[in-house]
Formats: sequence, C-alpha cells, structure tokens
Amino acid sequence: MQREHILDDYAQVAPRLAAFGEDLCQRLDSWLCTSSELKVHSLGRRVKAAPSLADKLARPDKTYGHLWDVTDLLGLRIITYFDDEVDLIGRLIESRLQVDFQHSVDKRQHRDQRDPSRFGYRSLHYVCHLPADFRQADSPPPRFEIQIRTLLEHAWAEIEHDLGYKSRDTMPAPVRRRLHRLAGLLELADQEFVAIRTELSDYAAKLPARLASAESVPLDRLSLEGLLDLPECATLDSRIADHLGKPLGTTFYPDYLLRLLGLAGFTTVSDVRRALDLHGAVALAMVDPYFVFAARAWNLAPAALRGYSLFFVAHARVLASDRRDESSLPGLTLDKVMRLARLYRELDYPHDEREAQRVASLLYDTFHAAGALT
Repeated sequence: MQREHILDDYAQVAPRLAAFGEDLCQRLDSWLCTSSELKVHSLGRRVKAAPSLADKLARPDKTYGHLWDVTDLLGLRIITYFDDEVDLIGRLIESRLQVDFQHSVDKRQHRDQRDPSRFGYRSLHYVCHLPADFRQADSPPPRFEIQIRTLLEHAWAEIEHDLGYKSRDTMPAPVRRRLHRLAGLLELADQEFVAIRTELSDYAAKLPARLASAESVPLDRLSLEGLLDLPECATLDSRIADHLGKPLGTTFYPDYLLRLLGLAGFTTVSDVRRALDLHGAVALAMVDPYFVFAARAWNLAPAALRGYSLFFVAHARVLASDRRDESSLPGLTLDKVMRLARLYRELDYPHDEREAQRVASLLYDTFHAAGALT
C-alpha cells in the first residue's frame, strides 16, 4: 500500500521536478561559465522514470516510508575533462546550493579509505535540498542529487553498468581482477592528463622568452603561434596583405603549415627565422604568380592570411638553387621540379604521384615565367 501511495505522490510531483531540473541546469551552466579554469564536457539531468522508482521501492534491502526518502528522483551529472576540475565544481556547488552534507559523499575518498587496494567507481556525489515548496506534511526534506566525475570516470561507470553487475563482488573473480587493473589504469590516466595540461601551460608561458633568446625551439603548434608573432614573420605577412590589397585575415591552417615546414626541411624556429631573412624577397615575389596558378588550377581566390609568409618561404626554400647551402649557384631545373613534386605528393596527393608531378611542373613554370625564382 505504501509503495502505491509513494508512486501516486511521485506522479504528482514529477512534472515540477522536471521543470526545476531544467532551470537548475541553466543556472549551473551560467555559474560554470564564469570560471576560466573550468571546461566542462557535459551537463545533464534526468528525472527518475516511474518504473525505475517502482523497482527501487520493491528492493528488499531498504524500506522507504515516504517519497522524499528517495534522494535521486532528480539527478544531475557534470562531466569534466580533468580530475582537478571536479573539486573546483564541488566548491562552486557548495557555495551556491544548500547541500545535505550528512548524506553527500566523495566516493573517491570513501573508496580509498575503506580499501586502498580496491579500484572502481569514482564520483563526487552531492545530495542537495530542493526548494521548500516541494515539501509535504510530515515528510523528510525533499532532496536531489548531483554527481561530478571526469570523462574517464564516467566511461568506467557506464561500461561497468553495461556489464550488468550491480555489485562487483558478484562478478567472477578473474573478471573482477581485470576490472580492478583497468580502473587503476584509468585513474592513472586522469592524473597524467592533468600533468600534461600543466606541462603544456608551463611550456607556453616560457615560450616567449625562449623565442626571444638564441635558444633552438622545435617547431610545434605552440611555437608556431609564437613564430607568427615575431617581427620578421609578422612584417612579411603584412607586406603580402598590402601587396594583395586585402586586410590581414585569420591564420593559415596551422597543421598544414607545420607539415609544409617540416617537409621543406625546417625543424626549429631558428631555421625558419634564417630562411625568412634569406628568402623573404623571393617569397614576396611568389605571391602574384602563385595566385594566378591557384585560380586556374583550383579556382582559389587570393587571400591575405596570417602565416602565408611561412607558406611562401617554404616554397622558396624547396626551390632554392642549391639546397646544401642555399647559395646562388645554378641548379638543375629537373631537380627543383622533383623537390616540389615530392612536397605536393606528401601534402596534397599521397595517392596520385602523377598529379603531384603535374602540379609541381606547372607551378614551377608559373614561378619561372614571372621571374620569381633565383
């Protein structure tokens, strides 16, 4: 009888719970957006389905005397990318919502204290109070739940749940051991992702000083951005934009640009800076003939993009008369065309060597006819 009464009460309150959950998600989203330290993967909610509640009420291991004895009728879940963001969000929730600390639990700490050798489900789990107008006479305080976990912790929980075992102790022992090992690896991965993010942040912070010094800095996505800000690169980009009569636009595709620089033989920022000084004039002379060719071959309109300085300097280096010392000694035209063909085969035509050769030959002829080559 009590079970039917609770289900009837729930049918009355469920629509209001759903509306409250939607409103709270919007508020949580706005709170999370105020912190530059947080990058949330997802924020979701669910109102417990009536059949699921009926199953919970029928369980023999616990007795529910009132609807609000059930604290997870409304559940919210916040999934983060990094482990240290879980605690940041926890502090935000504690400062904004009325938390029932007696029933809330940090299952990360709880698990470790109970059995340090045991891995598994990890989540920061809050039970929070609902507004007073949800309360019924002589009932416990109405509450809802918020879970905060990382993306890897969420993957673990979802897969473990999908395996169909409510309790890990009911699993066959060999499977249980394998799950423990896997959970340990995921826990280590969470820690390593935080360490990698910290290392990248430190690398980026030190990069300007390293670029300004004589230190040899390898080319990568971060050092490429720093290189584009250096005077010799920024000046050539501006000259190309002025030459085309267009405002300087967004950055040319960074991943493509890095591949191009690598194929042209550049490995460090210092290599590129020397080439900018050596080949800057040739690179600028290549702009007009290149876009004449590109319009004819690919229907590509001229553009003034940040980073085109490096695009043309890479071409200038590939077509330098003598790649050994990049001097003005004459070189074989066939050798230059073959170098350019190898470049385009790797970049744009990995499965069509003949087309790479054709494009390289036509582009070389266009540069040569315009007097853009040394």
